[in-house]
Amino acid sequence: MQYLKYAVIPIILGIVIISCEKDDSTVIDPVLHFPAILSTTFTPSSFDSDTIDAVATAQVSSEEPIGRVSVTINNPDGVEAAVFELKDDGVSPDVTAGDGIYTVRVLIIQNCRVVGNNWKADFIAENESGLFSPIISENFDVIRTNNQRPTITKIYMPDSLQAPTGNDTVFAFLKVQVSDPNGLCDILSPGAYFNSFRPNGIPATGNPFIMYDNGIETRPFCDTVANDGKYSLLIGLYGSFDLGNYTFKFNCRDRSLAVSDTLFHILNIHQ
Repeated sequence: MQYLKYAVIPIILGIVIISCEKDDSTVIDPVLHFPAILSTTFTPSSFDSDTIDAVATAQVSSEEPIGRVSVTINNPDGVEAAVFELKDDGVSPDVTAGDGIYTVRVLIIQNCRVVGNNWKADFIAENESGLFSPIISENFDVIRTNNQRPTITKIYMPDSLQAPTGNDTVFAFLKVQVSDPNGLCDILSPGAYFNSFRPNGIPATGNPFIMYDNGIETRPFCDTVANDGKYSLLIGLYGSFDLGNYTFKFNCRDRSLAVSDTLFHILNIHQ
């Protein structure tokens, strides 16, 4: 009888444990209601000016009250230019309060006009629970009708170098000074480049070579100050080289894809 007494206990406990694992029908999973942006507009869609003056609208749908609707303006380099909050209050430029259409005037005055056809207006809505809608984007253009070409004003590089021998590498530091009547921000990034040609006129492998104005001092950039109009590149010469005069042709390009005049420099490779 002693054995039977203790044998019943784990069976009873097992029944209790199983009953504790039953689903609790009183637990309700939360339902998340995300807002949605049904449509957007950004007008006008093109600006030939240093000033971006537009009206942005977003039609929003949400089961919960909306906390905020905003539009973020990003330039062609992906840099945030400004953020504006849209309102549905019936105050101009909004037309009707409470109709789910949010509106704002977008006004940006650029110190230096950044032209390009891939400016972006990113719209997003947030409800009072802190839930966000997907981002909806509108593209617009900033152009320059009377664009002026950039120029290369100076070239800094050696006139001659001794040819490398054996496994040695000979380095040459190249730098150009670039200017643009429309401002340095109008230079395409990266905008300066060169093509090099062997003494027999055959183009070098790897043309064109891009130069940098990024403020990165490590090789191969070797640039000290970003966005100052001075583009740099450190090149390495190694292996077998034909002796003679190598021709370097330098150009730069602006955001309207206008190309500067070509500046030439001769580098003599000797023994």
